[in-house]
Amino acid sequence: MPIDTPRQDYLDMKSVWRRLRDTYNGRDAVLTAGSLYVPDLKGLESGQNSNYRARGNFYNCVKRTVHGLTGLLYQKAPEVEFPKSEADFLTDVTLTNVTFEMFAVEAGREAMLMGRFGVLVDMPTEGSTYNRPYLCAYKTEDIINWRTERINGDQILQMVVLREKVEVVDPKDAFKVSVVDQYRVCEVANQLYTQKLYRYQTKSNSSAKEWTQYGPTLTPVRRGEALNFIPFVFMGAQHATAEITDPPLTDLADVNLGHWRNSVDYEYGLHLVALPTPWVSGAKNASSDGMMKIGPSVVWELELQGSAGMLEFSGAGLASIVTAMEEKKKQMAVIGARMLEDVPMVDETATAVQIRRSGEHASLRTVANAVEQALTFVLQIVVWWQSTVESPNDAPASVELNKEFFNVKISAGDVTAALAALQAGEMSFETWWNLLSTGGWGREGIDATAEKLEIKKDLAAKPKPEPELVTGGER
Repeated sequence: MPIDTPRQDYLDMKSVWRRLRDTYNGRDAVLTAGSLYVPDLKGLESGQNSNYRARGNFYNCVKRTVHGLTGLLYQKAPEVEFPKSEADFLTDVTLTNVTFEMFAVEAGREAMLMGRFGVLVDMPTEGSTYNRPYLCAYKTEDIINWRTERINGDQILQMVVLREKVEVVDPKDAFKVSVVDQYRVCEVANQLYTQKLYRYQTKSNSSAKEWTQYGPTLTPVRRGEALNFIPFVFMGAQHATAEITDPPLTDLADVNLGHWRNSVDYEYGLHLVALPTPWVSGAKNASSDGMMKIGPSVVWELELQGSAGMLEFSGAGLASIVTAMEEKKKQMAVIGARMLEDVPMVDETATAVQIRRSGEHASLRTVANAVEQALTFVLQIVVWWQSTVESPNDAPASVELNKEFFNVKISAGDVTAALAALQAGEMSFETWWNLLSTGGWGREGIDATAEKLEIKKDLAAKPKPEPELVTGGER
């Protein structure tokens, strides 16, 4: 089979992924899809159907929801444990000046939208300016094939095919650059990890083209020894495995496309019936084709029983479309973690907010767990590659994302009551500090132990009061 042949489960999900990607990319993407999302109207030519679809207004709730939910995950910077001696890596994880935090946000966004993301930890070839691992990100659609095997009870990745876009300069014109597909095959055979690149190019001694290997076979090494596993990490909305899982926002994308179809019909209906349209009956000066001029300087001469007027729309058909669109907005608000609903005009307690939004937290928390587990393993591979630890699982690195999605601050009265409990010995300092931190009164990144140390420093820095002078024989 050709190198660009995808797995069957990839093909099964391809249409779902396209709906998610197109709705996220917005109006231009759904318009480019043509009749895929809005079928042609019978009786209209192809150009007229394009105009018919172009009248619709695309309400991009998928993108808003993805950005809103991702914003909740990263409203606090990820807590990263990483060796201080290698901390420079976090300032540029891709060798293209992308920080780890920026990379993590993109990974979270893709996991939220597509339910799947991939990261390859790679090492520059010999002779490169850099001699350290770096990260390569792959979107869902670019992970086209893979194979796993159960070894010692664990499902281990043995092969993955990754699609890449590369720029190729025309050998006859240095100013002409084209973008072509390139496939990277990462494979383990006989405990040896290798990479091969394939491009669609002309055969030797022939004008025909085929997928052939481009460049030599690459064998990444660590401390002089070849790797025996593929340093590629799958990131899923359910768990970090090679298995494809259902994207969390598929239903939202489908309702969004339904809203788009309603909008196209509504706007086209307005165009047909809501424009002022003059009519005349019994005109004397009509042309042979029945056409008549209209304007302030034109007079219509009518027969004795002739009449004229303006057509006005009075049907209820468009109103039903409006109702359908509003219903879909409500559905999208519920499916999309209520990110699109208006904030209630009445005051709500923290408990009420938590109950009202509890529906989306299970999936959001699941995504957070999957992303942080995958990013943790990615950083462990990086540390392992540059250290002497035996296994990536033993490397001292970890990532923790924000999981406190309710940014509800406690009131001053609650703080006072908690302080009284602390002073009375009815609450520990750790519980007190956790209450302040989760309630928005603490400093980011400072735990109870660090806060105690800061308090001691402040007390030590204060000048001690001078002793009072004793006079008149008083003691």
